[in-house]
Amino acid sequence: MKLIITLALSFFVLLNCFSQNNTEGAAIIRLCGTPILNEEYEIWIDKAIQKQNQFANLKKTSTVYTIPVVFHIIHSGQAVGTSYNISLAQVNSQINILNQDFRKTNPDFATTVTQTSFVNSAADCEINFCAARISPSGTLMAEPGVDRISTVAKGWNAPPYKGMIEPGGYIDNTIKVNSSWDPTKYLNIWILPMNDGVLGYAQFPTVPAGTTPITDIVGWGGAANTDGVVFDYRYVGNVGAATYPFNKGRTATHEIGHWLGLRHINGDASCGNDYCTDTPAQGSLTSGCPSTTGGASVAGCTVTSNPPGKMYQNFMDYSDDRCMTMFTTAQKARMQACMANCARRTSLNTSTVCNVSSVIGINENVSEMNMEVFPNPSSGDLYVTVNMLNQQDYTITIINTLGQTVKEIKQVQSNGSTLKIDLSDKSPGIYFVTVKSKSVSKTKRIVLQ
Repeated sequence: MKLIITLALSFFVLLNCFSQNNTEGAAIIRLCGTPILNEEYEIWIDKAIQKQNQFANLKKTSTVYTIPVVFHIIHSGQAVGTSYNISLAQVNSQINILNQDFRKTNPDFATTVTQTSFVNSAADCEINFCAARISPSGTLMAEPGVDRISTVAKGWNAPPYKGMIEPGGYIDNTIKVNSSWDPTKYLNIWILPMNDGVLGYAQFPTVPAGTTPITDIVGWGGAANTDGVVFDYRYVGNVGAATYPFNKGRTATHEIGHWLGLRHINGDASCGNDYCTDTPAQGSLTSGCPSTTGGASVAGCTVTSNPPGKMYQNFMDYSDDRCMTMFTTAQKARMQACMANCARRTSLNTSTVCNVSSVIGINENVSEMNMEVFPNPSSGDLYVTVNMLNQQDYTITIINTLGQTVKEIKQVQSNGSTLKIDLSDKSPGIYFVTVKSKSVSKTKRIVLQ
């Protein structure tokens, strides 16, 4: 009987991330349709984190993961940039925000997180995101990171759709399964209009092969062809159709946190457990954006870890976007353990779908070119050494994760020389360094700190 009740609660108690007016029309609150993560996952992830910590001191450098993303934009014939057929600029703004939020380079961090204990626990999660450039068919995508899908061409029901997770849900059972790209190579993100107040929802991770989870409990991962996250088009990025107060791209940050195994900060219950020791206990989730520091917010839990109050700045609370600005060290550990171990997560870091060189028809034979790029990571000064079997003029191009060229240098047959490139004016994140001549090309990925 207890199991039946637990399953029922896991299914029907969907998490308060609604976007709807209250009875007085004075505020808008958040609703995320992600179901509650079950306890079986906690048993597994705790062991994974312990193992991760055992080997942490043996590593000379931290593991920095890169996740290729594709935005499946569901529309019914609207012009690009109109209504829910959102623009490439809006998608790009979201990818930039994800890279800032997960690397703790978001400009608003310092202005919103002022309590010493919270600042000290804030983490660079060392997770980056890049716009996919190569489609599953192996062709170069017209718009980096974007797959536009017409419901008319597909014969699907016209939008909007219900965002609540439910048996027979149209989004999961029709849209996702008929448009998903290989989830071992791409993080699938579906963008569409929803009419029940849901901002978005995510599919929780699935544990590695060989484990034996209770697969019929809601929240224990899911099928490969539904893996990913879903957002309403009004809550993507910070330009275009992005709508206040969820117009700073934090719905994506929040939902991808779930996709990487994070719970809401209150543990999905009054004073519940989110299994992160550096987040304070909270009796409730935050709505709006408190005008004072977290220390002045009453968390409502009679436990010693309660002070200094609510961490409403945490991406896994329900605050307005302008308040959400941080993950903690313990949350980072959970996400890193998931990236290192979870099915369909661990392979993403080696996916080559963001690498343009594999589809431009240029020979990358190592015997014809030797290319060295250092230091990596770099704090701004980058050095590139090129040796080619046959001396040729070549071009060095620096490309960001959106596929945009941020610097280009033409070099005349300086075989074996080392060229210094100043990237100190570029934002921290992942970049691709490509050396290309008329007959050979080679690309390497770098991290700019």
